[in-house]
Amino acid sequence: MIVCQKFLQHLQLLVTVLLLSWRATFEHSTGTKVGIKCLEKERETLLKFKGELIDESGQLSSWGNEEYKKDCCKWRGVSCDNQTNHIVELDLSGLLLGGNISVSLLEIRHLKYLDLSVNDFNNSIIPQLIGSLGRLQHLDLYDSNFGGEIPHHLGNLSELNFLRLGSYHENLLTSTNLDWLSRLHSLSYLAIISVNLTMATNWLQTITKLTQLISLSLYSCDLPMVLPPSSFNVSNSLFDLTLTGNEFSSSWIFPLVFNLSSNLSFLDLTFNKLQGEIPISLGNMSSLTLLYLSDNQLTGDLPCSALSSSLTTLDLSHNMFNGTMTQCIRNLSKLESLFLFSNNFEDIITESHFFHLSQLQWLDLSSNPGISFNFSLGWNPPFQLTRVSLADCKVGPHFPTWLRTQTRLEYLDISNAEISGTFPDWFWESSPKLSSLNVSHNNFCGVLPNLSLKFSTFDSIDLSFNHFNGSLPILPHNGSVLDLSSNEFFGSITNLCNETSCYWYSLDLSNNLLFGQLPNCFANLPNLKYLNLAHNNFSGKIFSPNICSSLHLQNNSFTGEIPTSLRNCTSLTFIDLSQNKLTGKIPIWVGDTWTKLVFLSLRSNEFFGSIPSNLCHLAHLQVLDFSLNKISGGIPKCLNNFTGMIQVDSEFDVSFNLQYYGGFESAFVTWKGKDAEYINTLKLVKLIDLSSNNLVGDVPVEITSLVMLVGLNLSRNNLSGFLPPNIEQLRSLDFLDFSRNHFSGGIPDGFSQLDQLGVLDLSYNNLSGKIPKSIHLQTFNASAFEGNLGLCGPPLAKACPGDDIAQVPETSDNVDGMKNPEDEDKLINDGFYISMAVGFIFGFWGVCGTLVFNNSWRIAFFKLWNSVMDWLYVKMAISKIRLREAYHKFVKF
Repeated sequence: MIVCQKFLQHLQLLVTVLLLSWRATFEHSTGTKVGIKCLEKERETLLKFKGELIDESGQLSSWGNEEYKKDCCKWRGVSCDNQTNHIVELDLSGLLLGGNISVSLLEIRHLKYLDLSVNDFNNSIIPQLIGSLGRLQHLDLYDSNFGGEIPHHLGNLSELNFLRLGSYHENLLTSTNLDWLSRLHSLSYLAIISVNLTMATNWLQTITKLTQLISLSLYSCDLPMVLPPSSFNVSNSLFDLTLTGNEFSSSWIFPLVFNLSSNLSFLDLTFNKLQGEIPISLGNMSSLTLLYLSDNQLTGDLPCSALSSSLTTLDLSHNMFNGTMTQCIRNLSKLESLFLFSNNFEDIITESHFFHLSQLQWLDLSSNPGISFNFSLGWNPPFQLTRVSLADCKVGPHFPTWLRTQTRLEYLDISNAEISGTFPDWFWESSPKLSSLNVSHNNFCGVLPNLSLKFSTFDSIDLSFNHFNGSLPILPHNGSVLDLSSNEFFGSITNLCNETSCYWYSLDLSNNLLFGQLPNCFANLPNLKYLNLAHNNFSGKIFSPNICSSLHLQNNSFTGEIPTSLRNCTSLTFIDLSQNKLTGKIPIWVGDTWTKLVFLSLRSNEFFGSIPSNLCHLAHLQVLDFSLNKISGGIPKCLNNFTGMIQVDSEFDVSFNLQYYGGFESAFVTWKGKDAEYINTLKLVKLIDLSSNNLVGDVPVEITSLVMLVGLNLSRNNLSGFLPPNIEQLRSLDFLDFSRNHFSGGIPDGFSQLDQLGVLDLSYNNLSGKIPKSIHLQTFNASAFEGNLGLCGPPLAKACPGDDIAQVPETSDNVDGMKNPEDEDKLINDGFYISMAVGFIFGFWGVCGTLVFNNSWRIAFFKLWNSVMDWLYVKMAISKIRLREAYHKFVKF
């Protein structure tokens, strides 16, 4: 017994020693401690790889040598094989990394998955070393700012089955020859997006060699239309085909598609140049379930036989269809999404057309003014829609009662649909999931209910351009976009003072009957980006919103100065305080704080003092309007710092896009003497308007550096000095007004080179000399130059000294409107006119009658006439030459 116990003890000790020995050997050979999967050699390789990357946001902070970071298999984006512990995946997508791809990556020999998409490698070339990662099966370099020629070494990745290259934004990458693709025999998913393949004439021949392809996307690659190969080798495995944005024609692309695969399930040919009708042979693709042909130039009726009955999604939007479509859609019983918006369909839709569409969930027929609906009041549709857009169709005159059955509705747009009357109460109860509502540009009237009781969350409410009245409704607690503009709401806006309404991004209450002072509750809206209270009757001092990018307060009755609290709005890009009763000086801090401004209007207020030079720090500025104030002093010489008025395509134009509002900035701008509202094209207006102030001094020559300036108005000031001599640099000017100042000297010749000018006004100054000769300048009325006593030459009637211009004799009228007797020639009387007429008649027929009736005399007369005219022509030519010589001698003298 004792012997057995000692034997067991020795055996246990032996096993322990063996285990410890094995552990030491394992740790020595693999460099890995028990409990840590990561191999030490591969961990060090990853750290070298990280060392050449730029990781400003610290996305790879989990990568390190600290004891608790030893296991690289737990690092962000790293995956290891469960059995061998080798690193097999690197998923670094969307980490905003930059820098270089280290050659040390080649030491991770078992890597199968590499995703570097959505990073920024600063337009560097794709490293050739990636082509040496022979075990890669998945490679994604999309939208990582790689540029240059795609390395052909990628063709060495024989095991690759997924490849995505390119960028969504622009053609940074290029490839002149795609032969390297043909070696990727295992490829099943290929996406090449916005890569310049203009010169890759072998692209189609290469694609046909990839017989394992399941999904192919060649998006916006400028692919050339080439002759197809004599035979296609692509198998019927291709189910997904996207050839968007390549400007293909119908006659070329449709036959190609039919030959590529008969088993296509997904086909996307949007943004091409497809014309004519959809070919009927498309209906033979019985497997097709998703068809996208939007943004082309397709016309005519929909050929029903061209649409497979298996379709679940049909997108024909943004084309030129001008016939009917109801007979086709009624047979598509599997349809879930139907997009026919922005066409010219003319049809009357009835209940029968939707009888078989029980699967329909998304319906968009908007922007088809020729479509009208004729549904009975009690119709119960067979479908349950989640999204409906019938904008610009004839839905009215009554609110569509069939919407009462749509309990899953999340999005509804029935704007500009000719609907009248009050908004039905049942609607607010029947659509509990509704998050976006647009009923703008109709004729709704009445008072709105307490919306906070109807909906808890709202993404967007647009009730603008109707006749809703009463006080503002209490709003949902958690909304994003609200537009109640152009209605008849009146009273104060205290209903907005709801502490729970803190998620609004955009509020538009403009063009109503609201009044009173503004409450301080806007400080409870920390996410507010767009606020429009224009064209009401608010009064008192301007409040300070929390954070705001766009602020419209024009045409109210605000008083006081610009509050210093607005200095906190450092993100402002757009501010319009025009047509109020504001006073004080323009704050110096404006130029130091609102550095992102692209639009600044203080027009028609009572501001005084000088224009602060700090204003020149607003490099992004594209519209500056200080007109109709009491501003004095000179024009700052640093206006050439306005980069937004210098660049051809300003990088700041994007600031006019309303990210949270879903549209564009709009504003009233005084243009060519008239107030005009710019809605979609405001970013094209680059204007400086300092008119109707008390400015003095000259026009700084630096202003002519603003080469993209479209409008310049300095009229009605006390400016003096000479006109800018190099004005011709402002070649984009369409509107130029220097009138009613004290400018002197001549008009520079550069004015004759402003070919784009539509309006020019230099009137009522002290200009002198000759107006430059220019066909374009002569097209302006004399009123553009009047009030300058020293000016002469066309289009003025006043001739310049030395000009041989026939002057129109001035005549004086008497009080009766008749000519004075002393101005009339006494020899000219009634008898003179009668004698002259009789003499002409006898003389004319005495000569012409003889020529008519005597053929030989007529021939002789015309021979003589031709000889006389030839002689006169020669004499005139000689005289003209002699006059020119005499003129040159006189000039030299």
